[in-house]
Amino acid sequence: MKILFIVLYIATTAFSGGLVLVEQDIREVLPLDAGITVYFVEEEWFLAEAPETWGTLVATSPEGLYIAHISKTDAKIPGTVLFSRNGIVLFQPDTPLPMQAYDGIMLISPLRPYSDRAFLSPASSSWSRDPGTIEDVLALLEEDSLIAHIQALEDFENRLCILPEYFESAFWVADKFESYGLESVAVDTFDFEFSGTTFESANVQAELPGTLADPGIILITSHLDAITYGSPSTPAPGADDNASGSAAVIEAARIFSQFEFPNTVRFVCFGAEELGLIGSAYYAENAAAAGENIQAVMNLDMILFAPDSMRALFVPYNSQSTFIATMFGDIAETYVPELDVEVLYAPGVTYSDHASFWQNGFPALLGIEAAVDENPFFHSEADLLVNYEEFWPFGTECTKAALAFVANAALTDWLGIEGSATALPWLVASPNPASGTINVSIGGADPSQIIIYDLSGRRMLTGTGSSMDVSVLASGVYLLRVSSENGIQSTRIVISK
Repeated sequence: MKILFIVLYIATTAFSGGLVLVEQDIREVLPLDAGITVYFVEEEWFLAEAPETWGTLVATSPEGLYIAHISKTDAKIPGTVLFSRNGIVLFQPDTPLPMQAYDGIMLISPLRPYSDRAFLSPASSSWSRDPGTIEDVLALLEEDSLIAHIQALEDFENRLCILPEYFESAFWVADKFESYGLESVAVDTFDFEFSGTTFESANVQAELPGTLADPGIILITSHLDAITYGSPSTPAPGADDNASGSAAVIEAARIFSQFEFPNTVRFVCFGAEELGLIGSAYYAENAAAAGENIQAVMNLDMILFAPDSMRALFVPYNSQSTFIATMFGDIAETYVPELDVEVLYAPGVTYSDHASFWQNGFPALLGIEAAVDENPFFHSEADLLVNYEEFWPFGTECTKAALAFVANAALTDWLGIEGSATALPWLVASPNPASGTINVSIGGADPSQIIIYDLSGRRMLTGTGSSMDVSVLASGVYLLRVSSENGIQSTRIVISK
């Protein structure tokens, strides 16, 4: 399990209360009062533009600020800190931000508002699996093909999102999509401002149209750009971050192009992710404005690094993505049982492109190596395919889980999004910390199975019913996973002796 640290940045507007810290799980206060705008959501608190009666004032306005996710507690914050909690920091930059990575910081992105759609509850539909089709899809997955895609992208040497080499890699991906006979293949350029200067980057996209008259839209996505410490000319090979996710998207396009599905499947590689989720924000905002029927997004970002102590795929979700998170957990366990998967409610994990879809009201998941914070090659010139050889077939297993999920979603009869904002059921474990017996419920349902994992992904205890004796466990932090008629959900628990 990864330890997550996050940083945020904010500036000035005119609202009577300003940006306030609300000490409450946002699911407990839905629907929100009129005029309240949410800017960041964590498990037990959120930041919103709201009256001061809602919470503690942390900034006079939310405009112009940024979020930075940090992986080291001693990371240097490039600005004035306004708010800090457990590695989550609100700050204002002292100077224009340079176009580079920061040591100990996973991502810095502009603080963006959540749309009203982001708090509507997806319909609680069920899905019927077509195992034949899913198995046929997975049978075509080739590890050598994945590796070849990663190596080809690494060979562009520097995929910083504004450089000619990046655009060369984008057109290479588009050529791949075209060679598979997909439709609507495009290198979609967009302008963006960074530290007061206007630049151009691009997303690459293609589509496999669904056979339904009014199909849902399923996305499998990644970011194509890369970044390193130092100047923009410093090589940024980005094998893991994120040629690995892009290779999975390309491999999905190759395989899915040989099938037909009721729902439309799109394959998208975003630009300018490393500069603040810019390409995906552009895409998701336009999709929301157009009223597109996006039912599920599977975003892959870094799926190569898997030391034995943390060999797992981390899949965070927010409240609106609960249904597809349950689907992913079930599908992964069925079709890739050899892969440890950590499906966890973690709305504060917004350091990749899935977050742009969360903010615009679309259900989305991130799939990322659980050991990302420990990756010694992260954002460096050493992010090379050769440095991950010992971890295969982890990347193949992660891709397999994503493809099985996307295939199942493309076969699902979607009911759309309900027009009401309601709190969704979630997992409750008490007492927490625990020493003897822990009691669990999942949206008021009776749990059918309880599994407890240690942070290396090792299964420690398995049981049934609504309680479990945890006295045999050593003190520490564990992952508790519960199955019931309301789905599969996970949470962290602490054992204290």
